[in-house]
Parts: sequence; structure tokens; C-alpha cells
Amino acid sequence: MPKISVIAPIYNDGLNLPLCIKSVLEQTFTNFELILVDYGHEDNNRIIYDKYSNLDSRISVIHSENRDIGAARNIGISHSSGEYITFIECDDFLHEQMLEVLYDQMVTTAADIVLCNFHPIEEGEDKNENRRKDPVQDYSVTTFSGAEALNGLYDTDRLFSVPWSKMYRKTLFKSIQYPIGYVDDDEFVAHKLLYLAAEVVYVHEPLYYYVVCEGRKGSVTPIPMTIEKFDKLLALYERAIFFREKKLKDVEEKSLLHFSEHFFWYYLQSQKELPNANDRRKEIKKLYNKLFFRLMNNPRVSIKKKIVYGAFRISPSIHKLLISRLENKKLAEQL
Repeated sequence: MPKISVIAPIYNDGLNLPLCIKSVLEQTFTNFELILVDYGHEDNNRIIYDKYSNLDSRISVIHSENRDIGAARNIGISHSSGEYITFIECDDFLHEQMLEVLYDQMVTTAADIVLCNFHPIEEGEDKNENRRKDPVQDYSVTTFSGAEALNGLYDTDRLFSVPWSKMYRKTLFKSIQYPIGYVDDDEFVAHKLLYLAAEVVYVHEPLYYYVVCEGRKGSVTPIPMTIEKFDKLLALYERAIFFREKKLKDVEEKSLLHFSEHFFWYYLQSQKELPNANDRRKEIKKLYNKLFFRLMNNPRVSIKKKIVYGAFRISPSIHKLLISRLENKKLAEQL
């Protein structure tokens, strides 16, 4: 019985798939299974699956008819037999000691979640050259309660919210599944997993290699605004409600500010790039209206922002005019 189940959802554009698989197979910790969940049905990928699954019995391949990342993660979890679960994206790869280090922390601290830093690598760079070869010996860790770790959703850049670069105790997923039909499926569950964890350990060492390619955050190529992006606002709205129900005032205040920042960016950007998405803008404005009085009473929000919030609730057109004047005033002050 493997100790760790490594789950890799695979879609058509998994350009780095051979390196991704190889980095798992070369782990210094060997008692794992690698579950490849194919939800893209690309013939070229199947050739790669067959090659590696024939070479290593620890690899299993599952073909899913549901072309959805959340469904792929759930399928991987349901087929896993390890006590611990970790995810890897098919564009990325691991330091050869990542499983060893995270597992050691899991066992020695009895943590429910252990996470490590990630190292971004540009798509054009030599990935083998950038992959660290030196052994990891001395590294620092920080230990949190689950409630304390929730602050990491706002104090770090994605580190605490993304599903990869982490190891989870499988029992956390007894009551939690990734939602189906959303691009940002992880945003709906990250806070729930952290909240359930009795202890979270943060390893201050970049053991996960995140490949910055087109269509992923960090790319020099702007990611276009799409209808699907509005779904993230629903996740952030639900997160704010979750914190309120759990009476976690501090992170609720942070979550409200986080929601408002994303809301205005998506609303205004979609007006430029998606002029025909009025129905979706109305939907997310309803979420904004539901949180409005909480936003106005949030001590983390400045008076200037509260004026902007109020103007938007009265009329998005007035808000747009106000923002334009503020931007012009700022520009004039710089001249």
C-alpha cells in the first residue's frame, strides 16, 4: 500500500508532461503511486502514458469523459490508496526530494497539511538547468493552526490557495470535493481544507517548479478576460460568508477586501473586453450588493474606497465617472 498518492490531472496542452512524470518517478521517497487522470483525450499524451505505465508499475492512468479539472481531481482522490495526497499540474515538475521532505514533516509533526514554496520558471528557460540538483538538508519551517493558516490566503501570492506544492492527509477530503464546472475550482475549497486542518506546516524551501507559460498567471502574455473568470468571484463571496459563519472576524475582513478588489477589476475589465456579458455582470453585482454593508463596515477599507463603493452601488455609471476623475487627478499630480 503506497503512503502517498500523487495526482496529476492531464489535459491536451500538457507540453511538459514527460518532465512532469519523470520528476515524480525520480523522487528519493519511493513509496508512492502516480495517478494520471486524462481529461483531455489527446492521442499524443496517451503515447506518453503507455510508455511510462509500462516502465513503472506505480503509474495508473484513468480516462475521464468529463473534461473538467475539478472532476479530474475528485476522480484521482477517489481512486487513491495512499494515506497522503499531493497534486501536480502537468506543466510543472518537482525537486527530487519534495515528497521526502513533505512526508517527513507530516510524520514528525502529525500535520494535516504540509506545503512548500514554489519556484517559477519561464517557459523558454532550460528546465533541467533550472532544476536544483543539490540535496535539501537545512530548511526552516513555520507551524500554524488551521485557523492561523487562513491568513496565508492573503499574506502570500497564491501559496496557500493553490492545490499543488502541498501534501494533504487524505481524510480531509472525506467531506470536501472540488466543484465541477469552474476554472478556479481550488478557490472554492482552499479555505475549507485549511480550516479543517488541526496543524499546517510551511516549509520555506522551493521544492515545486511552476512553469510560467502562456495562459498561466505570471506569463508576460496577458491572460484575456473570459466569462469563466466571473466564477472566481462566486468562490471569494462564498469564502467571505464561510468566515462569517465560523466567526473568524480577522480573516473575514481580509476576505471582504479581497473580494472587492477582484470584483471591481473583473467588472471594469469585462466592460472593455466582454461588452456583451451584461447578464454575468448583473450576477456578480448581486453578490456585491449582498456584501455591501459588510464592506462598508470593514475597518480595513479606507474612506476613499467606501465612497467609491457607495457610488457603485447607486450607479455603476456614476462609479465609472468618479474613477475616471480620480485617475485624471492622479495623472495631473504626476505631471
